[in-house]
Amino acid sequence: MIVMRPYQDKAVSDLYSAATYLLQKTGNKVIVFKAPTGSGKTIMMAEFLRKLVSDNATDSILSFIWAAPRQLHIQSQEKLQRYYYENKILKCSSFEDLVDKDIGENEALFLNWESINKKDNIYIRENENDFNLSSVLQNTRDQGRQVTLIIDESHFSTNTEIASGLKDMINPKLTIEVSATPVFRGDQLDQLVSVDRED
Repeated sequence: MIVMRPYQDKAVSDLYSAATYLLQKTGNKVIVFKAPTGSGKTIMMAEFLRKLVSDNATDSILSFIWAAPRQLHIQSQEKLQRYYYENKILKCSSFEDLVDKDIGENEALFLNWESINKKDNIYIRENENDFNLSSVLQNTRDQGRQVTLIIDESHFSTNTEIASGLKDMINPKLTIEVSATPVFRGDQLDQLVSVDRED
C-alpha cells in the first residue's frame, strides 16, 4: 500500500473535483495536470482513477485511453497494474487484450502516442477484421461508456495538427493532459490542477 504525501492527496482531490464537475457538463472538456518531475504524477493519476471509478459520483460508465510518448505507456501500464494488483478496480490493457473489440467499463487502454499519431499505423488504418482504434471507440460508445483520454507527458506531442485530428477522432468526453511543463492553448483548457514545486 502506497502512502500518499499531503501534496499528492491534495492533487488527487483537486483532480477528482475537477473531473466529476466536468464530466457532468455538456461537450468535451480538458484538464491540464501540471506537476514537477519526481512528484509522482503516475501514482497521483492512479489514485485519482481509483477514486473516480470506485466513487462513481457522475453515474457515468467510464472507459479510459492512456497515451504516452516513446515507451512510457508501457512503464505506466506496468506501474498501474502493480498499483491495482490487490483490488483490480481498473483493468490495464494493451490493444491486443481487447477481446471484445471495445474498451470495457473501468478499463484503461495503454497506447504509444507517437504510433497512433501516424495515419498508416496498424491501430488506425482499416482492416478486414474491423479491429482498429476507430471501431474500438465506436463499440465502446455503443455500450454507453464515456471515454476519458489521458495524455502523459503531453508537452511532447499534443500541439500539432495531427494530434488535434487524433483527439477529434477519439472524441473523449474528458481529456487530462499530464506534464511538468504543459503547453497552454487558452481556449482548450477548462481546469488547471497543479502541484507546486515547493510542496
